[in-house]
Parts: sequence; structure tokens; C-alpha cells
Amino acid sequence: MAKSRIDEALAALKAAGNDGFGARREVLERLGLDLLHRPALGGQIVARICAIAEPSLRDEGLLELLGAGLDTARIARENGKARGQTLVDVVEAALELARGQGRLTSAHSLLFAQLWTRNGLAAPAALALQAEEVVPAAGRRASNPAEGDVLLEGLFAELIQQAEGEPLALHHALTESFPAMPPEMRDHVVAYSVGRSDPFHADLACYWLLDPAARIRLTAAQGLADRLASGELPGRILASLAVLRSWMPDDAARAKVDTILKEAMRKSVTPSADQATWTMHSIRASLPDGGGAQSIGIALQSGSQRKMAMLLLKQGQGVKDAYTITCRTARDQKSIVERMTKEVGALTVTADYVRRAVSIALADGLAQGLLPVPGLIEVVRICGFAGLRPEVKSTPDLIADLASTLSVQTLPPRQHGDLIAASEEWWDRHETIESWFEDSDAAHAVLDKARSAKSAETALWKWLETRRDWWARILARSADVLETAHHSDAAGFAACAIALLEGRSLKTIPVMLDVHEQTIEAWVRDDPDFDPGLTFEELAHEAPTPEKKGEVAALLRGTDLSVDWLDGYMTAVVIAPQMIMPNQWLPAVLESVLPRINPSQFQRFMDLLMMRAQTVSDVASLPDQLVAAISGRSKKGQAEWWSGFSEAMGKFRNAWPKKGMTTEDKRLLEVVTAGLASAELAEFAALVALRQGKNLS
Repeated sequence: MAKSRIDEALAALKAAGNDGFGARREVLERLGLDLLHRPALGGQIVARICAIAEPSLRDEGLLELLGAGLDTARIARENGKARGQTLVDVVEAALELARGQGRLTSAHSLLFAQLWTRNGLAAPAALALQAEEVVPAAGRRASNPAEGDVLLEGLFAELIQQAEGEPLALHHALTESFPAMPPEMRDHVVAYSVGRSDPFHADLACYWLLDPAARIRLTAAQGLADRLASGELPGRILASLAVLRSWMPDDAARAKVDTILKEAMRKSVTPSADQATWTMHSIRASLPDGGGAQSIGIALQSGSQRKMAMLLLKQGQGVKDAYTITCRTARDQKSIVERMTKEVGALTVTADYVRRAVSIALADGLAQGLLPVPGLIEVVRICGFAGLRPEVKSTPDLIADLASTLSVQTLPPRQHGDLIAASEEWWDRHETIESWFEDSDAAHAVLDKARSAKSAETALWKWLETRRDWWARILARSADVLETAHHSDAAGFAACAIALLEGRSLKTIPVMLDVHEQTIEAWVRDDPDFDPGLTFEELAHEAPTPEKKGEVAALLRGTDLSVDWLDGYMTAVVIAPQMIMPNQWLPAVLESVLPRINPSQFQRFMDLLMMRAQTVSDVASLPDQLVAAISGRSKKGQAEWWSGFSEAMGKFRNAWPKKGMTTEDKRLLEVVTAGLASAELAEFAALVALRQGKNLS
């Protein structure tokens, strides 16, 4: 089974081609989840790669699959899930086994080292080569150390050419190979580089000041001190060090940097800041997701050159990623901005907002002993964010700094309450809120211990009480984005953040009801075989057995839903001109059902739900059958069917865009607005069938 899963994923990747932002990414995300639940698959992939005598980037399918697993593992680990570490442990054990069997060659080690480094993980010791595996025999016999430096000179010249003269690109190339180098060789490479006199290597030293390894940071700092002593430290590097020291932990490397700055003052060496030659055209920022991660994209131009600067900030983790993308054309740049807007709901913000958010993230990371990624130096330089330093802000501080806070606090209690109540509507306007749930082992343990659905619900509310500061901070950060973007929901986000810290009952804050409900859904659906992104047809195809008479009604018993309402609701969902995904329409059903069914019944309920969705989809295209399906119900049943249909039509009106709407569509909306009693059932069924026919054509 493990082998077939890997083969299926490889075939899907091949079919996806170069669609990096669509089908290909979906395959990798799916496989990453699969690996998280079935870590043995990771070991299988390692074994396959090590079975290739001379691996290379031509084997990128297998390497991509393993990289997807490592990335998923890292994120899971950051979010408090032991499963992430388990996957890493299994994969590293497979590497140890391959090395013990003599199957892990130097070529394998270099490829694996790149994967670990690119996915933000500390590489295992099994990847470190012995000196004799790296240096040719003739080189080992050389007694003159200068000959070794000649070899390094040639290596750097080649790498600099490949990096097209970009210090950060060279830094990436070297650090990706570091895990495969013997430790003494890494130290020598860094020492050799920072000892070079040209400015290029001074830039490289700055990047190494943010290396996770304390030894490398100290070697880089010492190299910069030697450059100052010899009069070869550029003033712009000195200016960078004045800021960089604040990004570093309080250790020997930072102490050395402080000494450099003091010595420079004594020698009257003047710092000279870089003059930014790039202009910012537009800046987009997402709201933070449930794990606290936020994406920022900055469109830049210098003459005919265009770049995108990208940042990933994560609550409790700091600056997780920072890099630039060279854009060939203005159109390429625009497409990245538009994709951010479409995929993560990014909003337009200002340079001042970015400064503020990054400063807070820097302090957030350092508080956990985490350094920002070296790419932040390049992003700060190119964007002209001179003097950017960490700024410690507690959650109450973040809330107090919001422009909305004062106005919210002066509102009468009723209006304040109305703002909080309005958070019930956010789910429809801000896609990120779909990710607002607790997915840690701690949250799942609370639910696992519950003996019934009701007790699970109660236990989760109690546990969420311990998470008030986390969610208040998420809300405050979101409010900051919304305020900057002049979005009308900013005050509501601020009001909910205030309410959380003031101790308002969580059950009276609608957005926390969403968090509670989605946490239970995530727990129940914590299964790699459940895919909420599948179409109705695909989900229905997975149904193991047909519905038994009264089975759905039995599962709905005790809720405020009925089979009639459900059929009407799903009919409206399936006939919409724009597809309404399951993760959009399911919450209205699950919020009533989940608290009242045993978790073991959930998958069966989903199977039945999707089969019914397929049935109503088929019936909707046949006017006579739709008339019979509605008129064959009792008067109460007909009223509930219409209630479900009307509710979905109102809830998902944005799935009926005005552009492209036919005359028949407009008439159908008129019927819905007026009520079924005002129109003939036959006309209604005919209008529905016309719409469904267009959907299926």
C-alpha cells in the first residue's frame, strides 16, 4: 500500500506538469498530510532515492514528495503536534539505515541536505560526510594549507558566477550544502570567506551572523572584526551591524559585534546607510491564520527591473521566511499580487504597517530564542526599511495601539455588543477565518478524553479559556491589517479582542463559536483520507453503501434540521453558477449535527450527505422529477424544503454574479425573493433545470 501511494503521487505530479500554483501544489499538500499520518511512507521515499545509484535533480518527483513531507512535519511541529517530529524521526532513521548499509553516497547527502535546509529543519548528523569523502585523495596528500585555499578560491569563484554576483544566492547555495560537510570544513569555509577583502564577502558575513549555529555566527563576527582592524570594513556594513545586533541573541557573537561598533566609533569610522534605489508600488498582507502565520508581499521597481519581496511572519515564531523574486515583466509581478489577493485574501497595506509587523515579529521570535532568516537583511535593504529593530508588544499593547480601540471603548454597551455579534458574518468575508481553529495535540487530547459528543464540546470550551491571549492577539493583528486597509470590519475585530481579554463569555463571541466548531471538525476530520476539497461526484463515489431508509433522519434527530430542509439547502448549493465548495456549505449543517453524533458516525454521515448532494444534483436537471420531489412531501416538508433552499440562496448570493446572469437566472432569483407560493411549481422547476443544465454543459 505504501508503494502504491507513492506511485500514485508521482503519477499525479507528472500529470500536473509545471502547474506550480494549482494541481501540483495540491498533490504535494495531499501527500504531505498522508506522510504526517503514515510516517513509514517517508522512510519508503528515502529508500527509493537511496536505491538510485547516481541521484540528481532529474529525480525531482521523489525529492518533491519528501520535501512536502518535511515541510508539513515542520509546520505540524511548530503548531504543537508530535506527529510532525515523529515523521522527521522516521525519515532520519531511514537515512541512518541507508548510511549503515552503504547506500547513502555523497551525492545523496548533498540532495538531502538541500531538502532539510530549504524546509527549515536542522539536518541530521547522518548527512555529514567524512573528510575523505569530500576532499580528493590528491588534495588530502597536499601538505601546504595554501593549496586548500586555492581550491576554495576556485569553488567560490564558480559559485559566485552561478549566483550571478548575489551574496544571498551564494549564501543559500553554501548553507544548503553545509549539513553534508564535515563540521570542521563548514568552519573553514566560513572563516575563509569572511577573511576575504572584497565587499562581497562582507555581505556574506552579515548573513552568517543570523545562522542558527552559534559557532558560525561567532566565526562571522570575528571575520568582520578582522576586516575593521585592517581597514577593510565598508561603512554600509557597519551601518547594518548597528541594526543586526538587535536581531541576534545575547551571546558571544553579539558581544563581538558590539565590540566592532565601539572600536569603529573610537577609530571614527563612519557608518553609511545604503540608498534604496527600489520603489514600492503596492503591498499586500493577509490576516494571520489560525496558526498565527501571515504573508506579506511587496511589489518593487528599479528602472526596468521588477521584484517581489515576500515575508512570512508567525506568531510565537518570528520572521519565518524572507526572500525576493525577480519578475521578468510587470504582468508577472501583477499576477503574484493578484494571486495573494485571491488565495489568502490579502489586503492593501502600507510600508509603515510592514515595519510595525516585522518589528513585532522580530521580538516575538527572539523571545523564543529564534533568529530571523538571513533573507530579511536583503528584504530590509531593498525596501529601504533602515533602522528596523525588534519591538516587544504584549497583546494588551497591540490592542491599545489600534486606532479602533478608543472608539470601541467609548461606544454604548449595546453598540459594543453589536460589533461583537457581527463577527458571525466574518466567515463569509474573510477566507482566512476558515483556518481559525486549534489543531495541536493539546486540543485533540482534550477531545479524545471526552466520553460523548456533548462532553467533548464542554471540555473544549473549558480548554479555550486558556487560549484567550492567543486568539486576542490574532484578532488584534488582524484588526491592524484591516485598519490599515480601511476595512469596515476593523472595529469589530478590535471589539472582539478586547472582549476576550476582559473575560466576556466565549460562547457570546460568535467568532469564538467558529473557532470552537472548526476545532471539533478538524479533530473529527483528522484523517488523510478525508478531502473536503473533492467535488460532489468524487465524494459521492466514495460512499461505501447506499443510504438505508430513515438513516439520515436518524442522524439528524435532536437537531433543528430535517431531511426536507437538507434537500432544499443542497439543491440551492448545487445549482449555483459558481461552485460552492463543501468547506463553505458544510458548516451550516455540521454546527447542528457534530455536537449530537458520536465521532465514529461522522464519516458515515459525510458519505450520506454527499450521496444526497449527488441525488439532488441529478434531480435538479429534470423538471418533472423536481416537481415530484417537492410536491410529494407533506405541507410541512415542502415548507422546510423551501426554507433550506431560500437560506442557501441568501447565504451564497455571491455565487450568482451579475456578470453573465441570464434572463432565466434573474427570474429564478425573483421567485426566490417573492416566495414559492407566488409562482407555479412547474415554472420554478423549469428555471432550476435550465440553470443546472448550463452548469453541467
